Amino acid sequence: MIECKVEPTFKRISKRRRNAEMEKEIAELRRRLAINGERPQTVEANASDEMSQCSEDVYCGPDSTLSSRSRPLSAPLEPQPLPAPLGLPRDSSIISQDDSPWRLEDITLSRQRVARLFDQYFTYYHPFLPLLNPQKPPEEYLRRNRLQAWTIICIASRRAPSEPGLLSSLTGPFSRLLWSTLTGVPQDYRVVKALCLLCTWPLPTTSQRTDATFMLSGLMMQIAMQLGLHRPVQAEEFTTFRMEAQGEAVKDRLQTWAICNIVAQNVATGYGQPPGTIYDWALEPPSLRDADYNPSDDLRIRLRIEKFCDRVTKALYSGKPEPAEFMSSEKLLIVQLLESELREMEVDFGRDISHINMIHLRAAELHLRYFVFLGSNPRGEDLTKLFIATTSFLGRVLDLETSPGELIGHATNYILQMIVSAAFALMKLLKSDFSRHIDFDHGKLLFNGAISAIRRISVMDHDRPVRLADILAQMWNANDAANSPGDNILELKVRCRMSMSHVYDTVWRWRQRFRPMRSIEDSQVTVANPNISAAAGTVTRQQDDTLDETGLIYPPNFDQGAFISEAGFSEVFDSLNWVFDGIPDSFVAPPVM
Repeated sequence: MIECKVEPTFKRISKRRRNAEMEKEIAELRRRLAINGERPQTVEANASDEMSQCSEDVYCGPDSTLSSRSRPLSAPLEPQPLPAPLGLPRDSSIISQDDSPWRLEDITLSRQRVARLFDQYFTYYHPFLPLLNPQKPPEEYLRRNRLQAWTIICIASRRAPSEPGLLSSLTGPFSRLLWSTLTGVPQDYRVVKALCLLCTWPLPTTSQRTDATFMLSGLMMQIAMQLGLHRPVQAEEFTTFRMEAQGEAVKDRLQTWAICNIVAQNVATGYGQPPGTIYDWALEPPSLRDADYNPSDDLRIRLRIEKFCDRVTKALYSGKPEPAEFMSSEKLLIVQLLESELREMEVDFGRDISHINMIHLRAAELHLRYFVFLGSNPRGEDLTKLFIATTSFLGRVLDLETSPGELIGHATNYILQMIVSAAFALMKLLKSDFSRHIDFDHGKLLFNGAISAIRRISVMDHDRPVRLADILAQMWNANDAANSPGDNILELKVRCRMSMSHVYDTVWRWRQRFRPMRSIEDSQVTVANPNISAAAGTVTRQQDDTLDETGLIYPPNFDQGAFISEAGFSEVFDSLNWVFDGIPDSFVAPPVM
């Protein structure tokens, strides 16, 4: 007698779905075959090939956990003819041959170069944002998602000693890959990971006008939610097919969603914009326990810090920025509660907090202390706390310069933005009447250090960090002449950029003082003919290593009128381009005294 039973593992699969999967697989194999069939002209130079054979010890120390991945590989081979797609096994990959080089348009990288760049990324960049798995080989990342793999290459090439010029060569091809990928649907959640990395280390640019980071941050959150990452356990509710996310898949989705919120919070804070984060029950400890996910201590601490920044933004910077209404008794009570929460975090973290997380904790304190600029009559104790917070943050940042591998050069865009904001806040305090109540010499020393750190973060000539450092140096010298008697430098006129308002306000004041009678027609002529204003010369970039070197603050040709051109200011701070098109009637500047 034959027993009739249904096996527990049995699943009914419709023929239509099976045929659709086969058609999709055939299309994917044909696409890979077409990619592999391309023969773009290589851009590898002989010097690069020789460099690719050098020892990996230059990039990873002997105690590096990634040293096992740095192994010499054979020279790249010419791709061999492949059989027809239907003749391939189901799980084979046409482009995953061990010795085939990586290609992106006319850029070709041998496997040796790729391996070293991946080691560079996981050694120096991964500690700032532990999103990816260092144990996976580069070929696995390329096979899973092309954009994610080339994003790692772009980030690693920012400071790769053996790859001079690679970043500038990659910028165009990578940008085209990025936007062509984002226009496709449906998306892969590994694209979300690529956007997390790209928003943390954006492509270098000379102008905020061409900086797409804030826009990419919004796309990152929207794609993540469309894929259901904000509900990692209920992933199948956001798909049109059966999907059972279990075990490591759920943990990876949870970690990706947590880091998405961290990155989005950093971008919003750094650009002075409202955050698009979602801190709901999915990231609360009970939900994480239900998913059997235990985040690392570093990630747990970092997430708590960014949640605090979100509460600061909503409590202090989301209302109407009126000076008379801002420093109400209710608002001061909120400040006291936030200060208490900050102290509680410091006690809870204790000495277990990493140096990178300590920098973010001090940045969160800065985000809180900047509220003092939005009041009409700031209290002395609040200004003192701001000075302490600013010097504490800059002191922690400058410690990165002496860390192994000079981590300051690999710092994130958010850390750069907070250094810039701290330098502007410090300059406001040191140039105000309140400077009598603080340590002026110590503040000036750290201001020099901030300019030095900004220049060290620069990855290309004339990129935004270099130009910001030059602007800070010029404004330090110009402020003595720019401030007329009775002008309160601590009171803001630009008030809608949240905790970054003081940065844009300082630039606005500088431009207002030095071009008080400028007309709209003159502005248009200057923008159309930048050579007119460029005749005044530019500031020579300083390369001083000492923090107390006066050359960092006083350019050698400052007395000869060495000002950055107005077009240069407009490009760096284009969010205030209405300032550079003429002074508004409501803000009439008095003549320079």
